[in-house]
Amino acid sequence: MKRRFRVTHLPLWLSLFAFAATGLAGQAQEPRARENARDMKVFSDRVQKYVTMRKNLEASLSTLKPTMDAAQIVEHQHALAKKIADARRDARQGDIFTHEVTEQFRKIIRKAFRGPEGRLARKTIQQDTPVKAIALHVNDVCPEDIPLTTTPPTLLRRLPELPPELVYRIVGRDLTLQDIKARLIVDFIPKAIP
Repeated sequence: MKRRFRVTHLPLWLSLFAFAATGLAGQAQEPRARENARDMKVFSDRVQKYVTMRKNLEASLSTLKPTMDAAQIVEHQHALAKKIADARRDARQGDIFTHEVTEQFRKIIRKAFRGPEGRLARKTIQQDTPVKAIALHVNDVCPEDIPLTTTPPTLLRRLPELPPELVYRIVGRDLTLQDIKARLIVDFIPKAIP
């Protein structure tokens, strides 16, 4: 006795096929998601290693007592920046923003600037006066004469959270990782902003 394929079973077969295809697509994306998570873990670990080193160096300085004297604050800031730069004298661009991390950040940034909130993000980073071309270097103190551009909140929500000692800043089209107190450029992604 032959069984006939009934048309009424077609929706059942189609839904089973769709379920299987979705499962296979999910399995294909799992390795990529694991790689992305691994890369971001590397980023977080390197950020934490920097913060630990920085805290140890700051603890070795004489404590800055609360003061309104700007010269003392700046002197302490410069002393901390010098200690960090000396400890990281071999640091290079890409030590924290590794190639893999940079690629992920670029995807996140492109998506943020192409999305519906992209126009607002661009408006947030636009300067009244154009920023002069500046060559960034790891361990340089961020120049005082360039405007500090805050990273748009729409982008910040998508980027990995940073410890309070560090901040993302945009300089021209570069995304920098900056030490707040020492004003040092810890690492940067050149031409990250589209």
